[in-house]
Amino acid sequence: MIGVRQGAVALVGLALSLGCAAAAQGAGEPEYGCKDVHRGDAQVNPNPRGRAPIAIGDSTMNLPIPNLNQVGYSVNARGCRGFRESISVVEKLKRKHRLPHLVLIAAYSNGGVNPDLIQSALDVLGRSRVLLLVTEYNADNGHPPAPDTDILFKARRQFPRRIALLDWVKYSRAHHAAEPKPGAWFLPDLYHPNYTGADAYAQFLARDLPLARDGRFPPSR
Repeated sequence: MIGVRQGAVALVGLALSLGCAAAAQGAGEPEYGCKDVHRGDAQVNPNPRGRAPIAIGDSTMNLPIPNLNQVGYSVNARGCRGFRESISVVEKLKRKHRLPHLVLIAAYSNGGVNPDLIQSALDVLGRSRVLLLVTEYNADNGHPPAPDTDILFKARRQFPRRIALLDWVKYSRAHHAAEPKPGAWFLPDLYHPNYTGADAYAQFLARDLPLARDGRFPPSR
């Protein structure tokens, strides 16, 4: 029982820390380690006839969880997560009949990505759903962009009606500096967003929320 109570206290502490992230500058930052999975449910549902979209990612998403929940994403994030593990999360949701129309994956900076992994993700999602990919910085040194980013763009061109792509690296480059530098959106590692960057990250990812509606698909480009 002691272990259960301690675990509950830890979860409450994490929830409070993440819940304050969007509202209070200087509050404690969430854990960026590789062990724990951090989750949050969408506060609004941009898919009125179905489930809210889910964002599956690595530690980049830890701090923005409240921001992402506020704009309409449920979140499942874990530090050090790679693309293959993200597919496993999608598979589990599908087995539980909880897979939404729009699934966002931002988790290739840890271990890379290849066409086979993207095809595996599409196979799990099926043709009735949309895969939304997001570019990342290099998790090891914060440099833009992460290795294999070109594979995301190739996949978008290959599957224009099944894959959407948001270029976070391009969008945030003008603010790719470490706090406390004015206008900085990142922590000193230049990989994880700070509080200002967390809000910018969520607002940017919200651009493709119209695709969350059942039956909506990316336009061919």
